[in-house]
Amino acid sequence: MMALSLSIPEDIISTILDELSSDIVSLEQCSLVSRSFLPLSQKHLFSSICLDHSTRIRGFYRLITNNAAFASYIRRVEIINFDDPGGRDWVMFEHTLVPLLQTLHNLHAFTLRNRFGPPLPWNTLPANLRSAILDLSVPSITLEYVVDVPMGHFARLVRLKSLKLVEVESDLGHPLDWVPLGASLPSPQPVGYLESLKIVNSPMCGRHLVTTLTDPRSSLKLSRLKDLEVWGDNGFTGTIMKAAGKSLQRVEWYGLGKEKDYHLDPSRFPSSFSELRALCSLKITTEFAHGDVDDPLLLLAQALTGATPGDTCALQDLNIFISFGWTPHRDVRAIDEYVFWPALDKALTRPGVYMELKRVGIGLMVRGGRETFAGLSKRRMPMLLERGVLRMMFDND
Repeated sequence: MMALSLSIPEDIISTILDELSSDIVSLEQCSLVSRSFLPLSQKHLFSSICLDHSTRIRGFYRLITNNAAFASYIRRVEIINFDDPGGRDWVMFEHTLVPLLQTLHNLHAFTLRNRFGPPLPWNTLPANLRSAILDLSVPSITLEYVVDVPMGHFARLVRLKSLKLVEVESDLGHPLDWVPLGASLPSPQPVGYLESLKIVNSPMCGRHLVTTLTDPRSSLKLSRLKDLEVWGDNGFTGTIMKAAGKSLQRVEWYGLGKEKDYHLDPSRFPSSFSELRALCSLKITTEFAHGDVDDPLLLLAQALTGATPGDTCALQDLNIFISFGWTPHRDVRAIDEYVFWPALDKALTRPGVYMELKRVGIGLMVRGGRETFAGLSKRRMPMLLERGVLRMMFDND
């Protein structure tokens, strides 16, 4: 009897495995089906690797040394550092880490994360490891819980599209290792454009980064930034918005006004949303400021008012969450009479300006707020309510 041979087109196999890309067990099983399934299964299985121990790194290094094709499969690398039983950071002494990184020529995303204990000092990493990381030509970099990272180096990473800095700080006692911008570089210089930026609780490094990327000598620019997420009010968010201008599409700003560092960034927002015409989504969390002269939400209302019908603003989704450090029943009148409500109502409902607006969410983070402020929207923001886009949210929602 003749054995039947079934051949499945490679594009169908690829479609099947793409659907299973997040299911490791199924991918492992598919790799055993036939030789035609094996290489495509391996591409998914090895597309993202986590290096959190010397033994694991050495295993990957041996695998790639013996099978060079596997290096092209690896697109994402996450290095997680923590103290070994001897109290040492394992990334300090693992000799295969640098040659492993140098073989990964198809890398698209790199993450260095410190877990447990104090942040990882960048300057204590071996010099060849620092150089290997900074020489990576990748579209995405994430750094978490690392200190003394030289922000000046990002000026030359022209392939970088996405950058995340989480709890990345500078030791003021040690100057940053700034790269002389424009020094010994070919002319004309290649130029890159960052598209996504996230800065979480990293005020000093964030400030140095923005200073670097807004310097005209920087090869990496902010002028095409689309996505911005910032935690803290540290004096540089307004600068980023101004640099990104009409390319910015989404902004999430947590802790607006929290640091009260007003002298560094007095405007926070552009003078008019006409400068942010492409902005579709804006989310803000802040603390109730009673309409004081430095109230950041009043600056937001002024910027929204600055746009005109000819600006064709793209804003669709606006969410503002306001927290309160005291029981609202003590000062219900202050919240009810908050000057921001009518200013927002008038700014967003002017004819021909915010024609794409679909939702305005106002979150009052207070207990019992639903009962206490049941009629607030009707009294203070009637035009938004009539337009059908206003949604009030409270702690118990």
